[in-house]
Amino acid sequence: MNDQERKKRGIGSFPGLFWLVVLFEFFERGSYYGMMSFISVYFVDVLGFPKENVGIIKGVIQPLLYFLPILSGAVADRFGYRRVLMVAFTLLGGGYFLTSQASTYGAVFAALVIVGVGAGLFKPVISGTIAKITDKENSALGFGIFYWSINLGAFVFPLILVPFLKAINPSYVIIASAIGTAIMLIPTALFFKDSRTQQKAEKRSQANMIQTLANAFEIIYSPIVLIYYQMKKSSFRKIVIVLILLLLAGYSAFKYSIHNPSLDRYPKLGIERGEQTLIVEVNPNMLGKTDFILEKTQDSTAHLTLYKPGLLQNFISEALLQIQDLSGFETATAEEVREWTEKCESRLYVSLREDPLLEDYFHVSRNEKGYGIVIRSIKEYPLNRNELLHGLHEIPELRFLNKSDLNHLVEEAGSRNFLPFFVVILMIIALIIIAISSKPATKESSAQALPFLTVLAVGAFIWFIPGLNLLGRIIASVIYITVTSLFLIDKSEPAKFADHAKFLLMIFLYSGFWVLYFQMFDSVLWYVQAYVDASSLNQAVNGFLGKLGIESRWFFDVEHVTVINAGTIILLQLLISSIVRKTKALPTMMFGIGLGTLGMAILAVNTNIWVFIAGISIFSIGEMTAHPKFISYIGLVAPSDRKAMYMGYLFLYGVFGSSIGSIVGARLYVHFVDYLNQPRTLWLVFSSIGLFTIIALALYNRFLKPDDHKA
Repeated sequence: MNDQERKKRGIGSFPGLFWLVVLFEFFERGSYYGMMSFISVYFVDVLGFPKENVGIIKGVIQPLLYFLPILSGAVADRFGYRRVLMVAFTLLGGGYFLTSQASTYGAVFAALVIVGVGAGLFKPVISGTIAKITDKENSALGFGIFYWSINLGAFVFPLILVPFLKAINPSYVIIASAIGTAIMLIPTALFFKDSRTQQKAEKRSQANMIQTLANAFEIIYSPIVLIYYQMKKSSFRKIVIVLILLLLAGYSAFKYSIHNPSLDRYPKLGIERGEQTLIVEVNPNMLGKTDFILEKTQDSTAHLTLYKPGLLQNFISEALLQIQDLSGFETATAEEVREWTEKCESRLYVSLREDPLLEDYFHVSRNEKGYGIVIRSIKEYPLNRNELLHGLHEIPELRFLNKSDLNHLVEEAGSRNFLPFFVVILMIIALIIIAISSKPATKESSAQALPFLTVLAVGAFIWFIPGLNLLGRIIASVIYITVTSLFLIDKSEPAKFADHAKFLLMIFLYSGFWVLYFQMFDSVLWYVQAYVDASSLNQAVNGFLGKLGIESRWFFDVEHVTVINAGTIILLQLLISSIVRKTKALPTMMFGIGLGTLGMAILAVNTNIWVFIAGISIFSIGEMTAHPKFISYIGLVAPSDRKAMYMGYLFLYGVFGSSIGSIVGARLYVHFVDYLNQPRTLWLVFSSIGLFTIIALALYNRFLKPDDHKA
């Protein structure tokens, strides 16, 4: 191979635009992962949000930023990448800044929605640009470098900026993310240019904005189009029976579902030793300032204020010595201190039950999980709220409760699982729309094919379904509106929709691996905080720095989880990319998922920090093996004039993975770890999800694999 051929296939084959978008990716992902590396702990310890509510935030925002590329990719192909990038960086900078200033649940949620929209606009433009300027000779290397830059940002920001800024003020971390994204407006305005072919395509395109957005949903609704074609072959009676059964099944799932939330608070709890009392309290406002404060408030009382209970093992010896110096606590043990700390957190659980055996309107009990309240009827709650609150205040540990807390708990307890019912209604509406608009849509017939009054009338039905909160109604309405795109989509080619459905199924199956990945920002962080003994690593790092003449009190914290993941990828990504450059896509992805599953299973071995690092590192090797190959494969098979839209669809793995991973992951953590104290079981459950994903992809590769001659 001569030098010219090496240059064509190697790093020298990439133009300046490639390196510019790699720079964009570094700053955008660095800002995102810098915030995400500690935000779950920040929400719980600083802002006081319950873990389940944090799971809801993550379960909505992360799917949003992975779903929006479907729309933004189509818009970028239509109106140009540069315009979309300018809007994206503006929203990202503004959204991060608002998040840093917000303290209430609603305000944080709204600010992160802005961040999600900005990230959703950004994603397909970058991957679409790389897909346009690479070919089958250098695509694997190009996307390997692209993925390497993502992890370089995820390594540098949490390792260097986050600990430094968090020690000053935790909100400074999020402000840094705002600066890191907003500043990218400058090189975008000065140096980023849309390609000539794209500019010509924009001028030739006659599609209006509505048609452009409608076409973006052609792939996602392909399974429903295929179901319609199959139903046309059946008798009318069979169709009606199937629809009725689906409707009844969905309504039953909605009617009889009950949600049992919990409210986390940190009240003071007195622990008596003879005549002496030690009051233990968690004060998350101490975040980053100190580890603990021990004060002797009276002759017979000591007050231990903790930074957060999960880091107790990092300073247990120091705290124990100070406690033993107090009169009356000379014989205190480390185990007693741990026990006192664990007891300082109280939980409250609310459930609804129509129970004739309950003589009173409500019943309060206590078990190993906390305090439980059974309310007979949510309809009678407003009439009995004051009585209920008064009864709860008779329990010392629940005196912190106010009407707002109780209203929130009861509202959440009364909410239903609307999703199954909505999916059924969505499918029925989609089938009706397809039947009405079975003829190909044209420019002349588009206006007549879309009866807006009918669409609005049917959509209004969503707002009258009981038991659905405001956010649920908004999300359901947005999804319903996307269904109306079926009026405008050309549905005359069943074979095209069969290929779309296969493509969509592969993304869904692959997303099983990302259920595991998104635990890195929730369950893994809480696990590290509460269980992982990092003392040996702390001693090793501080000892090494001491030999270099550097005095240090460094300790392993939650943001370093991202550092392990990203650091492993930085070291090995280009090597792995070169090894798998010519291997087949699906088998390579399955092998990578297998390594990731093994890494997750290793976490179940024990809580030693070195075992934890080994597990995360092996998981990261699996990630860097599977994911760049997946992105490269999609980029090669995508049509040249719809690169951004196809690259937008590949991010659906994040919609499925983050929504399931964040919400289910938080609930599994609370159940297996907080309730049952079985973290090992938690990681084995996640490992089983990885095994299922491998089996499902193997079956797909055997029976449904589409033509991948381009890849």
